[in-house]
Amino acid sequence: MIPYERLIHSYVHQGRIGVLVELAAETDFATRSAEFNAFAHDLALHIAASSPRAMAELLAQPFVKDSTIDIAQLRSQLAAKLREKVEVVRFIRWEVGESEADEPEPPKPPAVANRA
Repeated sequence: MIPYERLIHSYVHQGRIGVLVELAAETDFATRSAEFNAFAHDLALHIAASSPRAMAELLAQPFVKDSTIDIAQLRSQLAAKLREKVEVVRFIRWEVGESEADEPEPPKPPAVANRA
């Protein structure tokens, strides 16, 4: 398994919608690049606007800024530019006024193996 460098990006829209998205690439060089950070921001903005409930749904949605491509294609374009694998690890979206019943299940933390 390739060790990934991870980045969490946050976006708040007018104090009413909040998004956290965790992304990964193969190197810290990629995660610090302007292209990667622009993708992180665009993805968080997309999640705020489109309210996906699951990763598969997110990746299949047409991108809000360019409906001719979906999020999976946008991610692939970035990976090709950076020449690295790029993954959307997890995301969560909150909106003021949502009840707990309306909220998606929080993402599960990564499994950690005990070393004896």
